[in-house]
Amino acid sequence: MTHQPRITVTPERALIDVERDIRIEGFPAYAFITVTARMDMCGAPWCSEAVFVAGHDGRLDLRRDCPVSGAYAEPAAMGIVWSMVCQDMDRVVFPPDRTDTLTVHLRAEGGGQSAEAILVQDFMADGVTHRSVREDIGGMTLSGELYTPAGPGPHPAVIYMNGSSGGVNAPRAALFAARGYQCLALAIFNYDGRPKYLNDMPLEYFEAALKWVRKSLQPRDGFVAVSGISRGGETSLLVAAHYPELVSAVVAYVPSPVMHGVVSAGAPGTGRDAQVWTRQGEPLPHLWQDNATADWEAAYASPPPYRQTLAFLSATRDAAAVERARIPVENYPGPVMLISASDDGFWPSTAYSEMVVRQRQAHALPSFHYVCAGAGHHVHYPHLPATLINKPHAMSGLLLDAGGTPSANAAGNEGSYRAMLDFLARARREQGSME
Repeated sequence: MTHQPRITVTPERALIDVERDIRIEGFPAYAFITVTARMDMCGAPWCSEAVFVAGHDGRLDLRRDCPVSGAYAEPAAMGIVWSMVCQDMDRVVFPPDRTDTLTVHLRAEGGGQSAEAILVQDFMADGVTHRSVREDIGGMTLSGELYTPAGPGPHPAVIYMNGSSGGVNAPRAALFAARGYQCLALAIFNYDGRPKYLNDMPLEYFEAALKWVRKSLQPRDGFVAVSGISRGGETSLLVAAHYPELVSAVVAYVPSPVMHGVVSAGAPGTGRDAQVWTRQGEPLPHLWQDNATADWEAAYASPPPYRQTLAFLSATRDAAAVERARIPVENYPGPVMLISASDDGFWPSTAYSEMVVRQRQAHALPSFHYVCAGAGHHVHYPHLPATLINKPHAMSGLLLDAGGTPSANAAGNEGSYRAMLDFLARARREQGSME
């Protein structure tokens, strides 16, 4: 008996963080089957291709079966998705900055036959709502995008912050809302109503944002977590250390335990070491000031892509400068989760996170460190393409090496995301039990 070839995706449409079951059947026994995936993300095309050998029954199960060649090398339910490569780097936007649905077109060909199917990835769950936030607070503009879960609430809250590219991560905020958290994707710079560059950024802006969230959003049990990636991870730790009474939990992605200068996000002509953080009008010390060992050429002496970790490692050899610039993480008594990448090409986030954990453990404070083994700096959420390792920085234009491999990046995205949701759920339960 012969069967018409087909691809079955279960579920065909779901949130992007949902793993799919992809099965192929109806092909000749032991036929070579070429599976391709294509999609458009933020105006740029992405695609992948892998070749498999069908079983004796003409079937494939992408969770079980190993490619014999192509974009990835191990059995992976979503490998054909996370192995997609951008085909137009002049138009690439990564991670995506919009909540548009991503439609992946799948095709299988072999033995003179073919089949097609789609896989639809959503960021917006049913009932999630969005509104832009622009509020005047003490002469500053609070700017961001607010995503609210379905249902009457009250809902716990998360403030999420981007790194040195600025702007906001709306898809990340929408996913938080899909999982029950009202999320303010808070703009720090390079966004409507905010400064273009990171120079001279007052901590009072974040204090005002926390107070606004508490007053305006009335989060359930008063739970407000702060989270961010890269410079946003640095910011999360810094804000919690200075305003501990306003923060319920911290999730810091690939963060820094010390304050830095503007690096790649400063105004033209101000240099990499220009001032960022201020409090009450006074500058806070950063690592690159009066640093006896700092050497930017350690990163930029070789041809691009540049591995900036080498420069950051040079600066951490000055123990006195590290101590001056250290974020006083012991001032925050609540739970902290660090998510790092052990092949981080931007800065040494695993070593950095271990510094935070050691400092907090010395004060018997709750800390959890999730290491994305072999992954690079771009730690996001599940089932995004994991292949974009080298890309120009959005502010400086420098071609940077983020580190990692596609398979390690994909595993880190998946594992850290699940661990983060578990961490926040525990933090909420523990806070609720104390009230």
